[in-house]
Amino acid sequence: MAEERLIDDNTDRDKDKKYRFRINEDGEEELEIAEDEQPQEDETDEALYDTGMEVPEFTSDDEEAATMTPEQLFLARKKEEEEQEESVKKAAELIAKARALADEGQTEYALITLDSAQKERPDSADIYPLKLSLLTDGYKNFGHLEECVSVAEKLAKYSSEADRAQISAVFGPQILTEQERVEEENKRLRAENEQKKEERRQRFSGQRRRAVRNLLFAAVPFIGLLIAACVLSGTMYSDESGTLFVVTIVLFALAGVALIASVLLCRPLARAVRRIRLNKSDSSTALGRECTAGEERATLLRRLYSYVYYVNTITSVDAKGEVETDITEAPVSDKD
Repeated sequence: MAEERLIDDNTDRDKDKKYRFRINEDGEEELEIAEDEQPQEDETDEALYDTGMEVPEFTSDDEEAATMTPEQLFLARKKEEEEQEESVKKAAELIAKARALADEGQTEYALITLDSAQKERPDSADIYPLKLSLLTDGYKNFGHLEECVSVAEKLAKYSSEADRAQISAVFGPQILTEQERVEEENKRLRAENEQKKEERRQRFSGQRRRAVRNLLFAAVPFIGLLIAACVLSGTMYSDESGTLFVVTIVLFALAGVALIASVLLCRPLARAVRRIRLNKSDSSTALGRECTAGEERATLLRRLYSYVYYVNTITSVDAKGEVETDITEAPVSDKD
């Protein structure tokens, strides 16, 4: 019967190997390497994490998630999903309430309710068709144009294709009609404003010319008198009779009077120049401000139409089996 003896070899070269002598059946010793028995993997650790839970992925920058265990991540994901479901449910309730208020004619309260729903779920597709309809009084009123543009932008982003196609077909022509009316009115106002500006420019230019002329009548004598007085001041003491002294004093006095007149006459000139500058700006008159407001309104209408406009392509098969494509679209504005 074979005998076995284990030998531990702790040399640097083979320190992790173990050798053993065994006596074979012939009674001779044989050296062989003893294979390390690998311990069976402990399946308990794996069982601890085999909970059937899907661990959510997180980025390396998410420090909070990086410090959480898989169970904590699963619970956090579950809590987040529950909160989202609750938010969707609450938004749906608010939208239903807004519809009821709108049916009762309480438009303001319906809009306030929709605002609350929008804060709860900004991506809810049912908010914006109803809100746009309420703001425009059934797509007929453009009193809240800036807010309509904001709602239409979200409509194009979140609402369904069916809602967008329906609103485009109903509201698109109304927008184009209002846009054409505003642009025609803007042309009339702009022409009238330019005519008024030209009339004022001519009048203010005439005032400036007169102010420059009057200023020269005072400034030129002032300069001449000042030069003469300075020239005589160097020789006024050479005259023993004192005539040059008196003349020099008189010239300085007249120059002072001319200086005062020049300063006073600068005011009409500055006023005329200021009026010419302000006349170039549309914000200086009520008519100009009306023109600016009209142009801003036309710009908002173009933006509103760009968000509302929608092309709906419908593909169908006729009786012969051929594919037909029907494109339903709102008319396109040819105005910039």
